[in-house]
Amino acid sequence: MNRKVEKQMAKMVEAVQPYCEEKIVAAMTCSHAGSMSSVLLSKLNGGIGAGAKTCDLPNPVFIAVGETSIYAFDYAPRGFKFKIKKEAARWSRDEMSVSSELSGGMATFVINKKSGESYALEVPTMMGGKELVEYFLGVLGGSQD
Repeated sequence: MNRKVEKQMAKMVEAVQPYCEEKIVAAMTCSHAGSMSSVLLSKLNGGIGAGAKTCDLPNPVFIAVGETSIYAFDYAPRGFKFKIKKEAARWSRDEMSVSSELSGGMATFVINKKSGESYALEVPTMMGGKELVEYFLGVLGGSQD
């Protein structure tokens, strides 16, 4: 991971670390899968159809990955900082699996619980963010480079 990506990841980890009971390894701001294109189409259609909801998590959602847990937080962007509002969910990593796909300027991933629940999320990879997203997805999926 290059120095710029390390700094970006550190900034997101620092935002959520005080709200977690363990050391956070990676964190990322995400949206419900399809919501980014939904917002674009909404703008073109005069505001009709925005806000795709693919799961019960807040949208957008801040996902943090610890060594034993995955955390989801409701948050508000504040310029180049993040205001963490509250924990929305916490899952044991051994009860979860993750699948991901990078295509075009977007990475889509699904967090699957062994009980059958799933959370489809997305994050943009454009404007130099691909390496950051790839690192996050690697950690989230269980491998750390």
